Amino acid sequence: MSWLAAFGRGEDLPTGHLPPIRADLGPQMVERLARHVADAFHDRLRRWQDSFTRDQQLLLARPDRAVTVLAVVLADARKRLGPLVAFTVHPGLPAELRTSLADALRETISSAQRSLEDSVREAPVPLRNAVRQNSLEPALTRPAPPAPTGPARGRRVILD
Repeated sequence: MSWLAAFGRGEDLPTGHLPPIRADLGPQMVERLARHVADAFHDRLRRWQDSFTRDQQLLLARPDRAVTVLAVVLADARKRLGPLVAFTVHPGLPAELRTSLADALRETISSAQRSLEDSVREAPVPLRNAVRQNSLEPALTRPAPPAPTGPARGRRVILD
């Protein structure tokens, strides 16, 4: 449960030790675990939404550089989707739960993309193009980046 709480808070911990949720655990235990998994996922998704909304405020602070700022905001938002996408395909989760989480993520991202496109409908062409060219939706179809497996090994490099 502590791994799920950390995931919900936005931490990316190794997943190799997580046992699968199997039917032989019993229906009540599977239901409780699935509820905890869904809660952690939705907490993380809300954090993503809050961060995305906050980052969009940068556009208001730098209207003279809106196209550049928008491209950076959208790239960062896509990057932060990686752990959510990886979670929706985790082999330890029951297939129904993976599908449910993936559907919720897809709907959230599609809604965010539609909202962005609606908000720039009357904007200058470069800004509309930036929204289309930096769509959030490809993050859902790209392979998720590998999850961190533990502390970094090797030499530590410190740049001044």
